[in-house]
Amino acid sequence: MEKRKMIKWLVIFLVTFLLSGCYKNGKAAIAFTHVSLIPMNTEEVIRDQTVLVYGSTIVGIGDFDEIRIPEDAEEINGNGAYLMPGLADMHMHTRADWEDRDIWPVHPLYLYLANGVTTIRDFSPYGSPIDYALQWRKEISDGERIGPTIYASGEMLYASPMEEPVSTVDKNHKLGFDFLKVYSFLSNDDFHQAMKESERLGFYTAGHIPYAVGLDGVLAEGMDEIAHVEELLFEFIEFEREIDLSPEEWMDYLSASAKVQFDLDSSDNYSDFLENNAAYLQYIVSLLESRNIPVCTTMVLDDIIQLKIFQPEVFLARDENQYFESGYIEIFQHGVEKHQIQCEGVEVLCDYKYVIDRWILQGLHSGDVLLLLGTDSGTGGMGIVPGYSIHDELRILVENGFTPYEALKTATVNPAIVVERMVGVGNFGTIENGNRADLILVAENPLTDIEILRTPLGVMTRGKWFSAEILNQLIELPDF
Repeated sequence: MEKRKMIKWLVIFLVTFLLSGCYKNGKAAIAFTHVSLIPMNTEEVIRDQTVLVYGSTIVGIGDFDEIRIPEDAEEINGNGAYLMPGLADMHMHTRADWEDRDIWPVHPLYLYLANGVTTIRDFSPYGSPIDYALQWRKEISDGERIGPTIYASGEMLYASPMEEPVSTVDKNHKLGFDFLKVYSFLSNDDFHQAMKESERLGFYTAGHIPYAVGLDGVLAEGMDEIAHVEELLFEFIEFEREIDLSPEEWMDYLSASAKVQFDLDSSDNYSDFLENNAAYLQYIVSLLESRNIPVCTTMVLDDIIQLKIFQPEVFLARDENQYFESGYIEIFQHGVEKHQIQCEGVEVLCDYKYVIDRWILQGLHSGDVLLLLGTDSGTGGMGIVPGYSIHDELRILVENGFTPYEALKTATVNPAIVVERMVGVGNFGTIENGNRADLILVAENPLTDIEILRTPLGVMTRGKWFSAEILNQLIELPDF
């Protein structure tokens, strides 16, 4: 068995190596012909177009008879299929042990690509050395590794008291990370020091709303982005912010405060809450809109929790579960998975959160807050499968009032806007000359049926083309 296992991993390594070499040294020009173009800079479909890619850049767009195709270019005849920008998961997590096939049956970078995700943003890595994701990014850029383009944060500011919040900010910036992530358990003083140093460095900041600080506080300090829609839920709970608690104590305290204030026994508890707090939600929306503060969605997490707590058989029946890290299903079946423990005895509160988070999402959407699609995938401990979760996130947005075009903007146009703020260049997210060649080819129109994105005919990342056949090979499970 061990010998067979070694041979299998050797074959996977060789296939990956050969594919990487092929795309690195292949033809420089690729022409997509006879495609129905969805450029995403407008809500339209442009029929029978040619898109010419040279290296990693889009260099020509137009009618078939307008674009000169080099003789040595590889032609991909779309036959009317739909070409749109690649998707971005703007809130996920990498793990250093993604490289270990004994833990992950398929490398999650491949799972993202196979699902049309050509850009990922790492909201704090798991593992060491702390800058491994930056090395992966360089290898992808150099053509030595297969995967989406990576933007990354480093060591997050997790909890107070911190000995040197300023030095942590400086270290992250010096290592070359793209932004700083802050978490829920920072004190006002540590948060203030970190924000001041980030402002001095011109370092983009994103994260949770620390409980001790609150929304007004993070906006006053100049934090650039909020990491989850669900962070705004805590603005509707009354609690004492100026107290010194450990992370575990904070969670118990907030849960107890919510149970006291929410009428969990009433059959009309949802409608009463939404009606009584509608004006305050509009105030929050107007505040975020006026400050131009982006918010990551990560709504799929609530959906997954609902399945795990109330429909475990449906959760266990999902096809994508085969890509979980080793041992996760066993943990879930034994009832000791993270959210099983958190929701035990307070299931009605977890259900309440599900409803309120969607209400907040709808309010943000109606107020035109800049929303970024994110899924919180990659950690391995929450039941969210990398890559596959992006389609669930898009579905949730459409179910909550977004048109398919509006939902797709959160995964294409809006990420490019924020990346430009973050690093100075956001040359992706639309099909335009000079932009990075991150593309998805699908058989039907995603502006009509967004679910078609689950089965791409092929994906291009940084000018490297992966047909559906090759994508399927990349995510093929070991047969032992």
